[in-house]
Amino acid sequence: MTVHETGGDTRISPQILGAQPTAIGYLRTDLCGHRGFVTAHLRLTAIAHGYRLRWLVELPADPSPDHLTTLHATLERTGADAVIVAAPTHLPNGQLPALRAMTSVIVDTIAPPEPPRRSIRLRSLLRRDRRQR
Repeated sequence: MTVHETGGDTRISPQILGAQPTAIGYLRTDLCGHRGFVTAHLRLTAIAHGYRLRWLVELPADPSPDHLTTLHATLERTGADAVIVAAPTHLPNGQLPALRAMTSVIVDTIAPPEPPRRSIRLRSLLRRDRRQR
């Protein structure tokens, strides 16, 4: 499990930040091939919905510790107002309704970008060239 604060100076008091609500991001590490992209997109989703992404919770598929328990503890510890989930599939066993009962939930449904077609074509040509040697 990885739980870390995302960017910024942690010594800034809430009065300086104003009344902007905060959120935590959540993703399962086994489902994120492009973790950097997903993390950046969670941050942009937070901004688009008027939140500041304060924490990022990254958990493996393994159900222990329980994902909802970990998210609930993180919400209480940080005082965050919402959870931004990378995709509905990131919550094991259909736990999205249970999470929504705890707090506001924003589900980010943007898929990671696919590689440009040129690079796919180039890779196939290079593989073909190696086989011919």
